[in-house]
Amino acid sequence: MREQFLCQHVPEPPPGVNTNLPPVTEAKPQTNRDRMLEHVTNPSCATCHNLIDPIGLGLERFDAIGARREKFQLLFSTGRGGGNRQAPPKTLDLDIDSTGHVAGLPNSQFQSPLQLGKVLAESPQCQQCVVKQYFRYTAGRMETPADRPLIRAVLEEFRRSKFRFKELIVSLIRSREFPNLREGAHVASNYETR
Repeated sequence: MREQFLCQHVPEPPPGVNTNLPPVTEAKPQTNRDRMLEHVTNPSCATCHNLIDPIGLGLERFDAIGARREKFQLLFSTGRGGGNRQAPPKTLDLDIDSTGHVAGLPNSQFQSPLQLGKVLAESPQCQQCVVKQYFRYTAGRMETPADRPLIRAVLEEFRRSKFRFKELIVSLIRSREFPNLREGAHVASNYETR
């Protein structure tokens, strides 16, 4: 999210840091939110985890493969049953707190992917990042300081179009391939003639 939608680099964990979360036991059942608390209380982890954890925790209603869940389910082995059979696991269902936010963005609280999408769509940082990412894709390279005026101009056209992606494509191609066209000059495109 930080890197692809906000164009921010999140560094790797420092060398030698234990990246394992505390184990979950039947005596101390915990959700992912509970287990991640150490990341924000440990100063060597908090700098980055304060940026990334609140986003992920806001998506806790979805498991590792994207299936929706209403409860955080923990399974604990109960050992062998009668006749050398494995006894069925004990299940504990914990409530999920799916509140999240995007640190650094004002009014960024969310509780669903739809709300997160709205937060990002309204963020000037995300809007600029979309333009940068498309520039990177079409140019086959990272932007340089010399590309800033081009990116600013394309971003303004993207905003004026009310964020129509087709307009972003046309604007970037026109700006890169035909830089001498006057700003605001109309270029017909295939999708307009259909």
